[in-house]
Amino acid sequence: MVSNTPFHGEDYDNAGLNMFLVLDPGTQLSEVFLAKSFSFTRSIVSSAENGFSCHSMWTRFLLAIVLSNIVFLPVCYGAIRVEDLERRLRITEGHIEAGRLLAFYQVPKPLNFFLGAELDEKGVKQIIRLILSKFIRRQPSRSDSEWASMWRDMQSLREKAFPFLDLEYILTEFCRGLLKAGKFSLARNYLKGTSSVALASEKAENLVIQAAREYFFSASSLSCSEIWKARECLNLYPSSGNVKAEADIIDALTVKLPNLGVNILPMQFRQIKDPMEIIKMAITNQSGAYFHVDELIEVARLLGLRSADDISAVEEAIAREAAVSGDLQLAFDLCLGLARKGHGTIWDLCAAIARGPALDNMDVDSRKQLLGFALSHCDEESIGELLHAWKDLDMQGQCEILMISTGTNPSKFSVQGSSSLNSLPKQSFQNILDGNDCFQEFDNIGADNQDVHLEKTRDELSIVAKTLAIGDRTDWASILTENGKVLSFADSQLPWLIELSKKGEHHKKLITGKQYLNIRTQAVVTILSWLARNGFAPRDNLIVSLAKSTMEPPVTEEEDIMGCSYLLNLVDAFTGVEVIEEQLKIRKDYQDICSIMNVGMAYSLLHNSGIKTDPSQRKELLKRRFKKKQASPSSDDMDKLGKVQSSFWREWKLKLEEQKRLTEHSRALEKIIPGVETERFLSRDSIYIENVVISLIESVKLERKHILKDILKLADTYDLNCTEVLVRYLSAVLVSDTWSNDDITAEVAGYKGEIIGNSEKTIETISTIVYPAIDGCNKLRLAYVYGLLSECYLLLETTKDLSPIVQVDHVNANLSLAQYYKVIEQECKNVSFITNLNFKNIAGLHGLNFECFSDEVYACIEESSLSALSQMVQTLVSIYGDSLPDGFMSWQDIYKYYVLSLLKTLETKVTTDSSIRTPEYLQGFINKLEQSYDLCRVYIRLLSQSDALGIMKQYFTIIIPFYGSYGLLPDNSTWQECLIVLLNFWMRLTDDMEEIALEENSGQTSCFNPQCLMSCLKVFMKLVMEDIISPSQGWGSMYGYVICGLNGDSSAEIYNFCRAMIFSGCGFGAVAEVFSVASSETGSASDCGTGSQDLPRFYLHILEAVLSELISGSHESQNLFHILSSLSKLEDDLKVMQCVRHVIWERMVQFSDNLQLPSSVRVFVLELMQFISGKNIKGFSTEILANVQPWEEWNELIYAGRKSETDVDKSLPDHKDSSSRVTNTLVALKSSQLVASISPRIEITPDDLLNADTAVSCFMGLCGEASEDLHFDALLTILEEWDGLFTAGKDGETIAEAPDGGNDWNNDDWDEGWESLEEVDNPEKEKKIEDSVFVHPLHVCWTEIFRKFISLSRFSDVLRLIDQSSLKPNAMLLDENDACSLIQMALGIDCILALKMALLLPYKTLQLECLGAVEESTRQGIPQTRGKDYELLILILSSGILTYIITDSTYGSIFSYTCYLVGNLSNQCQQALVSCRGIHNNEDHENQLLLFTRILFPNFISELVKADQHILAGFLVTKFMHSNESLSLINIAGASLNRYLEMQLHMLQVNEFPVEKTCKTLKNTVGRLRGKLSSFIQSILPSLSASSEYRTYISTRENDAIIILYYTINAAVVAYCIPSQTQQLTKMGVIVA
Repeated sequence: MVSNTPFHGEDYDNAGLNMFLVLDPGTQLSEVFLAKSFSFTRSIVSSAENGFSCHSMWTRFLLAIVLSNIVFLPVCYGAIRVEDLERRLRITEGHIEAGRLLAFYQVPKPLNFFLGAELDEKGVKQIIRLILSKFIRRQPSRSDSEWASMWRDMQSLREKAFPFLDLEYILTEFCRGLLKAGKFSLARNYLKGTSSVALASEKAENLVIQAAREYFFSASSLSCSEIWKARECLNLYPSSGNVKAEADIIDALTVKLPNLGVNILPMQFRQIKDPMEIIKMAITNQSGAYFHVDELIEVARLLGLRSADDISAVEEAIAREAAVSGDLQLAFDLCLGLARKGHGTIWDLCAAIARGPALDNMDVDSRKQLLGFALSHCDEESIGELLHAWKDLDMQGQCEILMISTGTNPSKFSVQGSSSLNSLPKQSFQNILDGNDCFQEFDNIGADNQDVHLEKTRDELSIVAKTLAIGDRTDWASILTENGKVLSFADSQLPWLIELSKKGEHHKKLITGKQYLNIRTQAVVTILSWLARNGFAPRDNLIVSLAKSTMEPPVTEEEDIMGCSYLLNLVDAFTGVEVIEEQLKIRKDYQDICSIMNVGMAYSLLHNSGIKTDPSQRKELLKRRFKKKQASPSSDDMDKLGKVQSSFWREWKLKLEEQKRLTEHSRALEKIIPGVETERFLSRDSIYIENVVISLIESVKLERKHILKDILKLADTYDLNCTEVLVRYLSAVLVSDTWSNDDITAEVAGYKGEIIGNSEKTIETISTIVYPAIDGCNKLRLAYVYGLLSECYLLLETTKDLSPIVQVDHVNANLSLAQYYKVIEQECKNVSFITNLNFKNIAGLHGLNFECFSDEVYACIEESSLSALSQMVQTLVSIYGDSLPDGFMSWQDIYKYYVLSLLKTLETKVTTDSSIRTPEYLQGFINKLEQSYDLCRVYIRLLSQSDALGIMKQYFTIIIPFYGSYGLLPDNSTWQECLIVLLNFWMRLTDDMEEIALEENSGQTSCFNPQCLMSCLKVFMKLVMEDIISPSQGWGSMYGYVICGLNGDSSAEIYNFCRAMIFSGCGFGAVAEVFSVASSETGSASDCGTGSQDLPRFYLHILEAVLSELISGSHESQNLFHILSSLSKLEDDLKVMQCVRHVIWERMVQFSDNLQLPSSVRVFVLELMQFISGKNIKGFSTEILANVQPWEEWNELIYAGRKSETDVDKSLPDHKDSSSRVTNTLVALKSSQLVASISPRIEITPDDLLNADTAVSCFMGLCGEASEDLHFDALLTILEEWDGLFTAGKDGETIAEAPDGGNDWNNDDWDEGWESLEEVDNPEKEKKIEDSVFVHPLHVCWTEIFRKFISLSRFSDVLRLIDQSSLKPNAMLLDENDACSLIQMALGIDCILALKMALLLPYKTLQLECLGAVEESTRQGIPQTRGKDYELLILILSSGILTYIITDSTYGSIFSYTCYLVGNLSNQCQQALVSCRGIHNNEDHENQLLLFTRILFPNFISELVKADQHILAGFLVTKFMHSNESLSLINIAGASLNRYLEMQLHMLQVNEFPVEKTCKTLKNTVGRLRGKLSSFIQSILPSLSASSEYRTYISTRENDAIIILYYTINAAVVAYCIPSQTQQLTKMGVIVA
């Protein structure tokens, strides 16, 4: 039992330990024990108030023991109960861990707190915040790793104790803590989310904004660190709009406002509700702050005042402050902008500025704009005052416009005589209109001067105004003296305006509102406006002037009415009559005259209606009068007028009526005939009238005018022939393009009977005038004309009244002219939609136009016109019956032409787009071709059998130009897909062709059999899909077939198809399968057996044709290549294939044996036979190697032996003789061709090449005939040709001597080795000079040719040939005796040449002999030409003799000469490097320098090292590497030498070397030298590294070599040279004495 007494300290630990130690793991625990153990453990944990620091490890240990004993519970205890206990224990363990974490973060909680934590979620969240708060306040600040650990602890707390908390809430509080702690970089990462949870962007932004505000509002000054922290916090989300707004506020308070003198702490800003208060504070804070408009607006935007209304409010505040401060200019600018924006609250300031003093850039329009804006937004009390101000501004504006327009000044026209007033300074219009200043000045004038001034002012005013209602002079004076505005305007402005109104030259138009007035009228209007505003009545002359200006022509009815309304204000009404009479005289236009007459009648009626004094009544009557659309006065009105003033108005009435009658008559004629002379018409001038009517009729050709009725009325009125006029009018409208048929029909509808009734005249006019003038493409007009002719002829035929004029020769006796024209009319209408069809080329007035008919129809064939054209042709041809010309087109020809034109278009597209070589384009073209066929298929079925089949064959042949432009196609799946698409289309075409060919009702037979082609295509398709036939072969087969196929019977088509397959490179198996299947299915092989048995005959037939072309000189070699290559692989039926091979071989043997053939043809065929038999000899052309494949397992001797069933135990030599016959013949023919250049009579026979002896004898004879370089070149070519004949079988000698007893004919390997038999009968046994050297069988020939070359000084050719022979180590061109004789010959010419030859040959004795000769020669001196002998240096290095030269003192001169060569070449390389280009700018020279730098120099250095000449090698490397002179005191030679060789080794391993370019004569030698250089350097590097200490002495030879190298490398002569050395160098030519 466990005691309930709480334990403390050690007792607590020991008691728990003793309890668990007595537990026997084998004992089955009861539920009571487990429960008590669980309670005991929890009590232990709970007994520690401050958590978990003392007993946490021990508690975990206890729990682990309890959990481990659960497995020993009895089985009957139940699995569910066990799982529940496990869960409870794990929860307890989690609570313990959570308690430990809380205690660690200084928020300890008892264990039972966790059991009810879920019910107190708010308290748990408070604990989380408390943990973070305490963690932040700890000093020093926490590192990033500690924060990361805390995040893991937070996740652990949630997982083990608080799973009800949202992980997003934990992350939110954690990020808030990071921001409060200033961990912005870390916070940026967590704000983006973790692997388990991520915050929404809105929540992250809110966190950042809240943290930034807390920092900002806690700032005690504008420069403290909290401001910086707030900015850094906001920088976490710089792209957010809300975050940017917060940053703008900080920027405004910390930067912008202090610059304006306003310092507001963040806490103060928090208490300000309206940001506008801050703006006002900034404006008024210091004087002149309102100047910074842009800065203030920017501050407003930063504070959130971004709307248009907010910005306007800011500008309003600035404007008011500017106005208060006296800066009216700024206030005006701002008010003007606000007025344009419609900011109404600024109206009072706008009104004040508009009525204020003048400012810059403030004109009348600006004032009126401000004042108008104020009127739109002011209160009711201010409207009257503002309207008065508006009127003054309007008057001022009018005067300013006149001043600007006339360029005059009112001061020049002011009242004269008032010197005092004139002496006043010039006043503005505003002051003049105000009048106060002027009135004050007027009071200052004396009494006498006042009377004079008033008298003159009154006189000026009386010019334009009547006396006032009061009427005497005293009242005039009182009015002027009491009203300063009147006096000022009358004194300064009125004289000027009166002067402008009097001058007639001011005709410049002014724009006032919607009216355009001249300057004089504008001046009058201004005066009248001023008079009306000040209560003055204007005089009549002023009103008359205004009325005349308004009614001046050109004028509208509205302007006439306006002028009449002005005239109604006249005191004397007859003055208005004079104005109207004057207008009647000057007006010419009918409408203008009618308008002024109506105005005059209305004016008279108004003045004589009894209304005289009331202007309003006169205006109302005028308005009602003109509402009647200016009707002429009625007779009652005129009678009434006559009663009032009878004498005056009666005369005026008669005058107006007469004038109106003449005007109306003239207007009627003008309306019909513009520009007519009415007087001549009224006088009935018949000639003039006729000409005018004809001109009028002709005018309808250009303009559609419905004037037939008027013209006939004129003709009837003035006695013209109406019929002629009608027919002429008809002809005019018929030939006009502006009249449609419907227009013409409508125009002559009432006169159609008269036109048909005069048939003869109508037919004559149409035939001679109308028809020739109508365009043939205007088919609707032609149809209309044909219809008229049909009706006219029908009438004449009915009445039997055909005059000679209409009796024409009609080519068709089957139809009458009326019927003919009816048919033509209908067909013309049917094809009228074909725009470019000229119907005159189809039919004329008297019959079809046979000459142009076909061409015109073909030119207009399109898809849309096919049906109409074919129907037209069928109809027109049918009416002629058998009377048509021979070969005339039929209706089927239209469809045929259309289909062929589509094919031609596609073919042209193929030609023009030949540069596009993609399979996608080709497949697209095939799809277009198939679409074209789908479109034309229905048309093709309408054609005859022969035409249909011919067209469908063209769908095959259209690929010819396409394939020709593509050339050789790649073998890939894309091209295969294109080929399959094409084959599917061809099979579809073939199927349709078979249907057409089987039509019984066609009555035609075709030699072409589509069924045969279908069989070939099916098998071919299968082979293509099985990849037996490649895409390139497939396309080539289709191309070859369409060129020669589609024109024969079954056997011919099979032949053509299979021949195309062979010529495209298809193998025998594919050809045999197509041939056999097609032959069996079509029955074409019945006459000659099965298809496979007929294959040899088929191949032989093809071969015969190709050989015939070869003889004729067409050189169809490619087809011959394909025939032979198709038989290269064993496939299909081997027996049949061997038979085919034998037939082909026998025919080629016969062909090559024909001595009558040109030798070039025989050589070509023999080369092919040699190649396909697998016997490779030298000289095959690249064309054969590239295009022909040898036959597998083929030997003509074996096959012949099998077939003849002769004795198989024939001796091999006989077989070999037979086998070599072809080879000998081929070589002999080639040699004969070559020797023809020496002597045409010489001929080489195969017997001359039986063995080496006969060949040598023949060659010596040829050498005797040769005498020129070209002859020896031919001999060299012949010798190279023979080289393959006598050396090719040397390696296979033992195979040819196989014992007879070893033959096993049943073995599968019985035929191995046949292809490697010797090609010559008895080759000479090579002489063994040394163990690894064998002499060429024709070495005597080579010796002779070399002797000839040496005698001709062709030394380079000798070296080149010997170098080339080095590739064949088993065939040395010269034996030792031959070489000795040649070298002796060369020594007599040039010892160095002899040395070069000896170094190329493997004979050491000869090499030493030549070295001795050269040593003696060099002691006498070195010619200048030998200073750059690359070849000698190459051969010395490649032969390995340099070590012998170095070590043997006998050859000191040669060694010095070698050093001289190296130094001289080094000097050239250095010069080339210094000049950055080749010295001679020669590519060959640059290649030689490259050869020296990369190959020769490293080889020479390596040879020196190998010969233990380290000092010399080090010196040479340091000079070559340009080591600094100052380094001469340090022993750097060894390091430089080692580094140089390592670098060269690396370059050899990574870089390629162009051997072919560097030395063409000795390229094989250079290649070997380059090949062994890498291993050579690798072999000497260890020895170089091992000898770390160099010798301290220099031998005499090394000293001499160093001096030579120094001089040659530096190209200088040192004065203190040792005399003996200088003398020696001078002898050698190194130093010039």
